[in-house]
Amino acid sequence: MINIVYIVSAYKLPAQFGRLLQRLNGPGVSFVVHVDRKTQRSAYEEMVARTVHFDVRFLPRHSCHWGGFGHVRATLKAFDYLVGEGVPFDYAVLLTGQDYPLLAPVRIERFFARADGCSFMAHWRLPDPRWGRPGGLERIDRWHVIAYRKWLHVSLPLQRRLPGGLEPFGGSPYWCFSRAAVEYVQRYVTEHPDVVRFFRHVFIPDEIMFQTILMNSPLSGSVVDDNVRHIDWTRKQAPAVFDRHDLPTLVASPALFARKFDETVDAAVLDGLDQHIAEQEALG
Repeated sequence: MINIVYIVSAYKLPAQFGRLLQRLNGPGVSFVVHVDRKTQRSAYEEMVARTVHFDVRFLPRHSCHWGGFGHVRATLKAFDYLVGEGVPFDYAVLLTGQDYPLLAPVRIERFFARADGCSFMAHWRLPDPRWGRPGGLERIDRWHVIAYRKWLHVSLPLQRRLPGGLEPFGGSPYWCFSRAAVEYVQRYVTEHPDVVRFFRHVFIPDEIMFQTILMNSPLSGSVVDDNVRHIDWTRKQAPAVFDRHDLPTLVASPALFARKFDETVDAAVLDGLDQHIAEQEALG
């Protein structure tokens, strides 16, 4: 049996958060959760109450802001906990509270059991035209500061270079890492605090830091260029919030997970996925 730990970053929708963990829960499954410190105390307490029957560890809270280092910091806290406490796991999967599985837990476990220790993370060498004319290098070679009270992003024209001779890579912030990948990243950032300091002033570092570390590592050959997520970036206010009309596409997707969902917009799509997963479970 493959042990899977889900690292979940959440900040709202406590009922949907509890529903997500319930849908993912199964033998060999555990959870490490970070809830944004900006989330109201009542919502946080409801999240805790909805997950008391699961194997879950809630991390100390800090504020997370889009484009800033907070999301990376939450992941690094999770890695420190997993490695430092010797938590038994074979794969770590990063999710948000608005993700949802497209497969039954037994089928997700089966997928990783057949993965032969590979990690799954969409990645590309920078610069890349997917990130505009500068190709994403402007996120790295300038000094970025975000004033969080009014979300003011300042990009200072101070030329910077990645430490340690690292070659920059970017990609999706959502991934599935083997235990070897988690341990490598945790050890690397512990031994290279200068790299962590550098990424504190990178713009949207969760789309660059882990990709850069792993793709410059001896494990690069075991990283599959696929985040096994179904995400629709084609609509306005991307990524799209899925509704019941997306069910045929979601059910037909080869991905393991999808994002994003909002029960206050349409809970019926989650009901439809639950029915789809129940049919999978009936088939085994």
